[in-house]
Amino acid sequence: MKISHSHKIDALNRILLPKELLRKLGWKRGDTLSLCSDEGAGETLTLRLLTKYTEPKCFYCERVDIEIIINRKAVCADCLEKALEKL
Repeated sequence: MKISHSHKIDALNRILLPKELLRKLGWKRGDTLSLCSDEGAGETLTLRLLTKYTEPKCFYCERVDIEIIINRKAVCADCLEKALEKL
C-alpha cells in the first residue's frame, strides 16, 4: 500500500494524518504511536501503532491482566465486574 500526501507542519509543530490513511491502517483517535528517526536513513520518520507492540493495559486502571477487549479498549476482570454491577 502506497499513499502519498503532503502537509505542512503547523504553528504548534503538528502534522495531519489523513483519515483515508488512518482508516486503511486501522488506527483510531486515541491510539498511541511510536515515532522513530534513524540518523542513517536521512529524512525518514517511522510511525508505528504502539499498542500492537506492547502488552495491553486496562483502560480504567492500567493493569495488564486483561479479561476482555471492548471497542478496542482492554478491561481487566475487576473493572469489568465493577462495570457489570452498575448495569
